[in-house]
Amino acid sequence: MAFSRTAALECLRRAHEQDRLAHAYLISGPPGSGKQQLAAELASLVNGTQPSDIFSTKAREIFIAQPESKSRRIVIEQIRALEHALQMQAANGRRKVAIISDADRLQPQAANAFLKTLEEPPKNSLLLLLSALPEALPETILSRCIEIPLAPDGKRQNKAEEEKLVKLLQQTAREPSWSIQYAYWLAQEFQHLLRSMREQVQRETDQALKRCVVVRCFARQQQGRTAGTARRAKRNRGNGEAS
Repeated sequence: MAFSRTAALECLRRAHEQDRLAHAYLISGPPGSGKQQLAAELASLVNGTQPSDIFSTKAREIFIAQPESKSRRIVIEQIRALEHALQMQAANGRRKVAIISDADRLQPQAANAFLKTLEEPPKNSLLLLLSALPEALPETILSRCIEIPLAPDGKRQNKAEEEKLVKLLQQTAREPSWSIQYAYWLAQEFQHLLRSMREQVQRETDQALKRCVVVRCFARQQQGRTAGTARRAKRNRGNGEAS
């Protein structure tokens, strides 16, 4: 089930308040669904930079990679530069955020290089991948991100209810005179339509809440996996120094 942008942001905000944000998210959805805006709002939430400045030169500790070569691909040099920036100490305790726009345009070498960052993310960092074609990404990257799918136009469309409402309004406009029976029938039709819309909203809200729970559980698993990877890396370094 796809989120509206506002529902996705609320879910992520609650995770942030509970210190349960994962280290990597894949924000997917068709053009116009609000992927970049959600990424800017989430980056602002953890970094403090205004959302309107996230994709500008005013941003601090925000690192962006996007297709720039003649082939419209994200090349390995861009990923290496991004990784180097993430390893630097953040100023004023800001959380570092890396945003990869059109992540499905990663060259294979760039995707392999970024995989290491996903497996061992730098301390106090957040990785955001944006894509309208998430199925084009390698499975190794997909499995290490929590996907946040966005609905078209940033909202769900209740077409059946909307069409029925329009028809009712058109019918009332054409009715020359209203009898008691007609007014009673119209009231019942509107009540039935509103009840149906409320039930649909309630179902979608329940599904969104369930998905939030799943997202938080997966985030805890990712945090545990990341901590385990860091401990193993530390032990390996210690063994190397001892030898």
